Amino acid sequence: MKKKLDIRPDTSVYSTYRRLSYVPSTALAEFLDNSTQSFFDNKDKLSTPSHKAKLEIRIDYNETSDTITIKDNAYGMDYENFTRAIILDRPPKNVSPNSRNEYGMGLKTAACWFGRYWSVESTQYGNSFKYKAEIDIDELSKYKNKEIEIDEDDCEIDSHYTIITIKKLNQKIKGKKSEKKIFDLLSSTYREDLRTGEIEIFYNGIKLAFQEVTPYVDEDGKVWKDDISFSIDHNGTKLNVTGYVAIRIPGSLEHAGFTLLRRNRVIIGGPNKNYRHKDIVGNQNSFEYQRLYGELKMDNWPVTQAKDNFDWETEDLEEKFREKLAEIVKSKGYRAKAESIKVREKTNIKEVGKALAVTIPQNEHISEVTVEIASPANHTTINVDDNFTLESDDANTEGSTGIGVDIEDNQDLLIKFKHDGVPYVFRIIYDDGDHPTGWANFDSSEVSPEKSITIFTQHPFFYPFINKKDFLVVLAKFAVALFMAEIESYETASDGMVIPSTIRMEMGKILEELTAEDKK
Repeated sequence: MKKKLDIRPDTSVYSTYRRLSYVPSTALAEFLDNSTQSFFDNKDKLSTPSHKAKLEIRIDYNETSDTITIKDNAYGMDYENFTRAIILDRPPKNVSPNSRNEYGMGLKTAACWFGRYWSVESTQYGNSFKYKAEIDIDELSKYKNKEIEIDEDDCEIDSHYTIITIKKLNQKIKGKKSEKKIFDLLSSTYREDLRTGEIEIFYNGIKLAFQEVTPYVDEDGKVWKDDISFSIDHNGTKLNVTGYVAIRIPGSLEHAGFTLLRRNRVIIGGPNKNYRHKDIVGNQNSFEYQRLYGELKMDNWPVTQAKDNFDWETEDLEEKFREKLAEIVKSKGYRAKAESIKVREKTNIKEVGKALAVTIPQNEHISEVTVEIASPANHTTINVDDNFTLESDDANTEGSTGIGVDIEDNQDLLIKFKHDGVPYVFRIIYDDGDHPTGWANFDSSEVSPEKSITIFTQHPFFYPFINKKDFLVVLAKFAVALFMAEIESYETASDGMVIPSTIRMEMGKILEELTAEDKK
């Protein structure tokens, strides 16, 4: 059966919503807010003594058909709530103080921002009817229609769902990078929901998951995570803040900072979006900036309609919040501790191998240079480009606490080259365990051309240079030159007697050859 719905006062307003300041993740969050709130408000009705209700939300974007679909199995809508979701200026009735959709505009504004055509289909649990309506913005604008049709059909009484379909998109989601950004931001925004285990959200079939952070534990066993709470007086109301401050090791430019939540939903936060004013966490190049983090719940604070920020620009509200948070973080010793923790630089064996391959030149003495990762099963040749350096693009360059570089995936390296036409193969082993008396072990076998060099990176003579990853390359070249000098000095010695100065002189020559570029 078809019903007519009067959508006045002015249907042209729908077309203006495409100019709102959404981004894809915040627009999609409007739909998720409706779904999650519907579930929270009616979870008991959806559960039985033998079955605890769970919410599943699926967001699917099809670039080929230019379509976005959002489907949930929340409580659904009856006819009255269904019409409220479509008509302008119809906020929901009996909104609870903890509701995420108190404005009642999210579905309309987000759908119109995304596309010029959208439809809604829904049925409420216990209702024997389902409803569907289509909004075509182009048609409404062209013909100034004041009514739309609602299809009413029979359905199973235990059905409960809402399906939103958006077409003729104004905003397309292009590329894997954009999709990953949406995935990461939504995972962050709904972290509290995901933590409950009651809610599952999928984006193009992939389940959202939030990566938790383990707070730093110092050498005395103290866990650097503390609860904090305070309030700000504003227009006769106490605006409350509760949560925690913590330190993370390793630090992260992308993920450190404070996440600000309201009603268990992130308002400010996510990858590269956390709250990090310099008064609280220092300048961007500081350790505090990369290591301090926390979550703060601000349930009765005002937010913007898009829920992408707090409405705190009047009467210095944000400044009062910032000053109080900065005072607490500093007074609890978190800024000082975050700045003082000594950590190891982080790299991985492939990056070290690349740096070695770049820094060993090809010249009249050194030729056919290759560097490989030596695994038990096979050897993987490392390919490099001419502009490679050991400085990583990864924002997270900190490793664990301690001394020396933290080498991830530490495996042996094979350095192969010819020196004055003679082939050499050196196996380089970086050992950061307890060091013996020597700084390195040299080992060669008559049955194998491979010569093994174990470098004990924890030898005290290497401090403080071993704290920098570039020094790993210097050490390897130094050890190779010394081993080669010993070998070649013995091979050219008469009666097997080697004068010590011969090794020193030969090593100096080889070091120069391992450094000098071809002058041709």
